[in-house]
Amino acid sequence: MRIRNPYTYPHNWLKGNFHTHTTLSDGQWTAREAIAAYRDDGYDFLALTDHDKLVKAPVKSSGRMLILPGQECHISKEALETGALSYHVVGLGLKKEVPRRATGQALLDGVKKAGGLAYVAHPRWTQMPYDDFDALEGYDGFEVWNGNCQKECGRGYSCDYWDRYMTASGRALWAIGVDDTHLPSRDFGTGWTHVNAARTPAAIYRALRNGDAYASSGPRFETIRVARGVIKVNTSAARAIKFVSTEGRVIHSVEGEHVKSAAYKPNGGELYVRVEAHAHDGTVAWSNPFIVEP
Repeated sequence: MRIRNPYTYPHNWLKGNFHTHTTLSDGQWTAREAIAAYRDDGYDFLALTDHDKLVKAPVKSSGRMLILPGQECHISKEALETGALSYHVVGLGLKKEVPRRATGQALLDGVKKAGGLAYVAHPRWTQMPYDDFDALEGYDGFEVWNGNCQKECGRGYSCDYWDRYMTASGRALWAIGVDDTHLPSRDFGTGWTHVNAARTPAAIYRALRNGDAYASSGPRFETIRVARGVIKVNTSAARAIKFVSTEGRVIHSVEGEHVKSAAYKPNGGELYVRVEAHAHDGTVAWSNPFIVEP
């Protein structure tokens, strides 16, 4: 049996947000205000991703925080008027702006053609049919957690899309967590991604492609390792660490008042294993999946 481990060790976790809006679209902060807020809150990187605009940041870095180019891409108005699903795609590291397209697949292809990483945004919020999500190809991941969508209408979690896709395909799907900042008093600092990388844009993008990252709305994974066929994690203080597999079933859980480590040895019958750390305040961290090959 082989366990495909997306994580390298030792870790160098960088914290950042990949989905941020400013006054250039429908956010309340200017780009400079957003950059200052995330910098002062200790973030290592920030992507500005306004609707239909590839934002040219006023600076490439602010203190120790890197500023990454991005855009939230949308379906054309003509397609929406004829009944097309309102796909939202976050493009990261783009070399040029991506115009509106007629289909979700065309949006993803446009992001890749523009040299970026493509992420399906908040599928639970858009109420994307499962079959439509499954049919998309070539994207680099999706938002498993979106803090703004959770605060707005309780549709911030998208784990069901994740487990359905991996169960049906047997392939890994990488996830990110974001706060999707629009109204800072409500959604700032509600979700983020920790990337295991050196402090350069190229290293961050490379780690994302390899799945060497995890999403969070609160807890931390200190270490994520595989040793002698055992998946081992160490976390910040949690009430439960859960190992989740095929169809989203919890196959092992360690629970208590102050849980900080857990381990699970796959038996070969799992398609994949991913790990969740649940804090006492209800926030969660999600590891990327380990694919189990008999």
